[in-house]
Amino acid sequence: MSRADPAPFLGHRLTPLLGLAALAVVALVAVPSLGRSPLTRFDALPLAEERLPTPVWLPHCRMHVVEWRSSPALQAETSVGAQALSVIDGTCRDAFARFGDFVRAQGLTQARSEPTAMPTISLLPGNVLLDGKSLRALNDLGSRFEAVAPGCCYWGLYVESINHVFLRNDPLMRGDNGTLQANPRFVRTLTHELSHVLSTHLGVWDATSFDRDRDERLAEQFVSFMGLQFPVESSSEDLQFHLGKGAPREHGVWAAQNEPRAMTP
Repeated sequence: MSRADPAPFLGHRLTPLLGLAALAVVALVAVPSLGRSPLTRFDALPLAEERLPTPVWLPHCRMHVVEWRSSPALQAETSVGAQALSVIDGTCRDAFARFGDFVRAQGLTQARSEPTAMPTISLLPGNVLLDGKSLRALNDLGSRFEAVAPGCCYWGLYVESINHVFLRNDPLMRGDNGTLQANPRFVRTLTHELSHVLSTHLGVWDATSFDRDRDERLAEQFVSFMGLQFPVESSSEDLQFHLGKGAPREHGVWAAQNEPRAMTP
């Protein structure tokens, strides 16, 4: 999981593989809010009306994009199109090409040379200062992600138990000259989640017990291995990046004053 706020929670997937009883229960069914039925992990999957009319195949990712919801405030940066899809597929190409070297550098092994059945992908609004908490968006816990997300807020989430990757919807950003270009913060998020996906589907944990915290650390190490040295940004910083104002220098202090905290209603 790629967090969208400065809270220090480290976690990305809640699956039957987890040995912690509390997490195993949450992965299957969430405690219902007053007056409604409990959510299950399957509620996180896109509804029929939310799916693209035709899934988009990404050859280097070996995955289909089945859901894509843009943000009206950043329509060009968050809409499906050839340039945005190229950013996603190119990130997969680079990650796949170097993941084996990374695993060996970590002293680990992978059980398979080719991945097992890969996930499907949803791209959703994630910025909680825009529409990231709107109905069925990436940080909508109450009606979509309560059973699989430990709390708000995040930029990406791989849920192994339903074999689905949920990502922020902004592969593009505007450069200094106003033209659309790859968004490095999206690339960071996707690279992080790809580490989770590849470690699972290439069998990195087959020879040893799965450890959620270790897998999360491995994902962050892979991000650095791929040359992405900047930290995860808050929603307020992300907004400034998109508006072309740059990031505050004091990342933690500024974000703590202006960013919704985990589980804030």
